[in-house]
Amino acid sequence: MQAVLISRAVTVKSKVTPLLKARLGAETQKAIRDTEQELERISAEIERRRGLGKPDDLSGLERKARELQARKEALTTKLREIARLSEGQEITQGQVQGFYEVRVGDSWSEIASAEIVLEDGRVVAIREGGSVTVEFGPRETAVGEPER
Repeated sequence: MQAVLISRAVTVKSKVTPLLKARLGAETQKAIRDTEQELERISAEIERRRGLGKPDDLSGLERKARELQARKEALTTKLREIARLSEGQEITQGQVQGFYEVRVGDSWSEIASAEIVLEDGRVVAIREGGSVTVEFGPRETAVGEPER
């Protein structure tokens, strides 16, 4: 049978858990702090140059300050959105490339849509064509067996 190996985008999603919300919130708060520090540095440089009587050198710095302020506002909005996430909800985290062997007669809709679902960093489902092909629950361990 004829087949061809193709590369396709696979969407990576995560189930919202308290751990995921905490991690996303911490990452966003750090990005806000970093942005604020850079904004303070740029503002201090603008004031320094104004004090030296060099107002013509300010357009690039002022543009950068506006960009940083817009970034801070976007991050603050993102932080509010993270707080509103519901436990169990699935959010898109990105995409990876995967290979798929296409054969004559395959359904293109199944080939074109693939997802990997994570829960606290573990793969809990793999979906192709909108259907669940593999679904895993929480891993149970026997007494004395190390948890992976």
